[in-house]
Amino acid sequence: MADVYQMQEQDLPAFYALARYAFNKPQSPARDATFKSLFTHSSGWATGEPLSSGLLGTHFTVDLAGTAFKMSGVGYVASYPEASGHGGIGAIMRQAFADMRENGETLSYLAPFSATFYRRFGYENAFEHAIHSIAARDLPKVPVRESKTTVTRLSYGAAIPAMAEVYSRNRNATRGGLRREDWWWLNVASHYPARQVAVAALGDHPVGYVVFEKMGTTFRVHELFYDDLDALLALGRFVTAHRSAFSQFEYEAGDAAGLHDLLPEPGVLTTQLVPFMMARIVDVADFLQRYPYQVSDLAPVVIGIKDDYVPENNASWELAIDDGRVHLAKTDQQPAVVMTEQQLVKASFGVRPLREAYQLGLVDGDAFAAANLSDVFMQTQGQLYDYF
Repeated sequence: MADVYQMQEQDLPAFYALARYAFNKPQSPARDATFKSLFTHSSGWATGEPLSSGLLGTHFTVDLAGTAFKMSGVGYVASYPEASGHGGIGAIMRQAFADMRENGETLSYLAPFSATFYRRFGYENAFEHAIHSIAARDLPKVPVRESKTTVTRLSYGAAIPAMAEVYSRNRNATRGGLRREDWWWLNVASHYPARQVAVAALGDHPVGYVVFEKMGTTFRVHELFYDDLDALLALGRFVTAHRSAFSQFEYEAGDAAGLHDLLPEPGVLTTQLVPFMMARIVDVADFLQRYPYQVSDLAPVVIGIKDDYVPENNASWELAIDDGRVHLAKTDQQPAVVMTEQQLVKASFGVRPLREAYQLGLVDGDAFAAANLSDVFMQTQGQLYDYF
């Protein structure tokens, strides 16, 4: 097995060179600054002398229905061609999971180049995006009603304080999304220099924003958050005012719900649902102990978790909820429900209820216990708006 070491500041140039080679990215001052910022806020693991394989785990905090979990955002998983296939990434992943647990990072997210590859390490699809496309000629007329809400165009960097205020109080950001820190806002601004922002405000108080980009003949909306209907309508009028300059409008939404019912003619809107990011539970005990359960009472149930890469998770767990108080302990009892760590991801992030997973043969055990346990988890799918 390859020797794995944790990267230090002096390893930045070698790892950056590997990342640029592996992902065929040219060097530029903006890319240099963005990567250095990411490296500074991450832990990195590598093998080889000289460095030949490695990855970054960026330190984030995510919000799951008001509960904060530390999360390692894995990215830049790379090997030089001559080092590929020698087990370097597998060894790195094992060490990374151990160090994440040591650092109190309960979860890990990543954007996969191959879901099959990352399922080997316990990751599972957790977030989807809906890409809505409509021709400019088919844009609906946005209603006009009396309001003091104004809209101002700003550069991404200048809009950060207003965006941060709106984002931090929006419920859609608490469905597994990042609690964005200042450094991350600045990193995104540097990484996507073509993105612009329109901020809706009531006096000096920001109440919404839209992040957009002009891409040839397409007007692309990357992010839309708002406090109330007046803010939404004001931002909608801002977007549709561009109809004479663009032939196509696109909106990539972190919410996978459809929008067809909101249009006078639903058929003019095309919606593509695409996988976005995968998640992994690095510390099952902490996750199940602090998860925002949807019920206040649950009779004791023993859950068998299978995890090939984190031995501490691979056990039977007795879970009970008494008037909102969670009781969790490892046990030698026979489990009533048996699932992989990946199926727990899907159930807990609202991707697929356990009762459906049981019917599909993805979960084993007692049907009644699986159905009863299914109701304790979030029933709507999580949302994530950040890419790393």
